[in-house]
Amino acid sequence: MRVALISMTPVFPAKAGHSVRILQLCKAIRALGHELTFVHVSSKLDTQKPDTASHVEFFGEQHYLHLHDGPRGARAVFWLRGKLRRRWRKILCGLGYEHSHYSRLDENWRNAWTHQLRALDRRFDAVVVEYAFNSHALDAFPASTRKLLDTHDAFADRHRPFVARGFRKGYWVSLKPQDENRGLRRADAVIAIQAQEAEHFRQQLTRDGAVERNPEIAVVSHFIGLDQPVPDHSVDHAALYVGTNMLSNQISLGQFLEHVLPRVVSAIPDFRLRLAGSICNWAPDLPNVEKLGFVDDLRLAFARAPLSVNPTIAGTGINIKLLDAMGAGVPTISTLTGARGLGAQFRNGLRVVPDHDHDAFADHVIRLSKDADLRRSLGLAAFADAQRWNEGQLAALDRCLRGDTFTDVVPSPHAPRRDRWPDPRSASAAPTAA
Repeated sequence: MRVALISMTPVFPAKAGHSVRILQLCKAIRALGHELTFVHVSSKLDTQKPDTASHVEFFGEQHYLHLHDGPRGARAVFWLRGKLRRRWRKILCGLGYEHSHYSRLDENWRNAWTHQLRALDRRFDAVVVEYAFNSHALDAFPASTRKLLDTHDAFADRHRPFVARGFRKGYWVSLKPQDENRGLRRADAVIAIQAQEAEHFRQQLTRDGAVERNPEIAVVSHFIGLDQPVPDHSVDHAALYVGTNMLSNQISLGQFLEHVLPRVVSAIPDFRLRLAGSICNWAPDLPNVEKLGFVDDLRLAFARAPLSVNPTIAGTGINIKLLDAMGAGVPTISTLTGARGLGAQFRNGLRVVPDHDHDAFADHVIRLSKDADLRRSLGLAAFADAQRWNEGQLAALDRCLRGDTFTDVVPSPHAPRRDRWPDPRSASAAPTAA
């Protein structure tokens, strides 16, 4: 099949969870034997600058397209309209109106991109669009093209849990449910990253009526970067936290530093919490905290701290940091929120504690940081789970692209490993810090 993937997020450099998810999805599509063209549209929603040379090297010059923003006059109108809209929302926010939090579905999509997509001198059997607020791209393709929408997350009323916690920012984009539904209905199939979100989309679409126009709902979660598991778990008294500098990570890590770390240090004075990713730019300087910054190879970071902590208490979607540890063969201690989207059959290398149970979290950190044999056995179990996980996601993606009838799939505990599956961090892939 000839497949086009349209994204506002570049996949090189892949420094954040959403960019790694898209890169791994691209690798999976190619692993299934399909011809892939990557189409990049620049949006203010994602300010990361693309590494053009790496894109061309990975996709090939004929299969990497960067759409321009249109003529100068159209760009000026687009900019002015956006500025007026932001000012109006600021006024509404000051007056206390909830409407100030909502974005329009297509407000960041440019007409010039639609014209360029329609003018492409090539035919695609399937097209994948990243995020519901870019779904207008699907209208540029004929009905004969299978249209897929990779949602990443649910954006209807996304601001509400943040506002309820006292944060008026940090939710990125929030849509009205009927607007998100309109975006979903542009697709033949909608890809959710976990079963709970798939069911959420089904119910939301049903409540909005027009059931006969509702798309299929598939579950294709993140693909895990598989290499050899960390071979040496002998580094005691250390753990690793991986994260980007986003509000949900700041909230979660802040709780850990305030409530869990002091308990651990009280029992293990030389304990070291190592931080990787852009969260280091936010984290305070503390005696038992070591900031690694962005790391080129997470496996090397896990080798220095073969125990992962995931104290997530805010945010949505499945935690890529959890999957990173599984792919490295490293056990994780996680909150219940941090383990969301990961079924019980994939938690063999995981220790889960209730949110805000700081004593239980600290107890697990203390025990595992002292016991290399336990870390090794749990790490091997996590790596085996990661292999089975990838098999299930690859099978689901294959059915979704081809339009086969599918249901949400849970891989068999004895599912065989496919040798053709590539390591999503091989070649020029970069690790995530989500």
